[in-house]
Amino acid sequence: MVEAAFLILLVGLLLVLLRFRKRAQRPRLAIIDGSNVLYWKETQLSLEPVQDVIKALRVAGYRPCVVFDANAGYLVAGRYMSGERFAKALGLPKVQSHVVPKGQPADPHILRMARDSGGIIVSRDRFRDWEIEFPQVMRADRLVRGGYRRGEIWLDLPKEAAR
Repeated sequence: MVEAAFLILLVGLLLVLLRFRKRAQRPRLAIIDGSNVLYWKETQLSLEPVQDVIKALRVAGYRPCVVFDANAGYLVAGRYMSGERFAKALGLPKVQSHVVPKGQPADPHILRMARDSGGIIVSRDRFRDWEIEFPQVMRADRLVRGGYRRGEIWLDLPKEAAR
């Protein structure tokens, strides 16, 4: 009887350790400034640059999450689009796509997510208006620039591993 209780306890402990290990191996979050990235293709404003960034981040081992300003749907589809609708258009889980409420800037939401998760931010914006409130996110290894060269997406990702 004591052996059975010990065995149950041991199995329970192993399950907890495996769950912790799985969380620890979760890819690093990469928050995409969706409203900024929409403009990365000089020929037109579209979701294509956002899709290209998502693909590049996944290949690099990151977990992409997109944050849009409230008017982004009007820019790409002529109507309001929710985070869920953007998620569907971008092939992301619902929890990885957000639209901030009307009248609120996306920048503090993006910066807060990066600060709280330890993630990186993909944007050409330097967020200078928010330097005092979010100094820990303003480092060069946290703000990732990108764009297109000869029709191919490039991202200036940090050298450390995404996991």
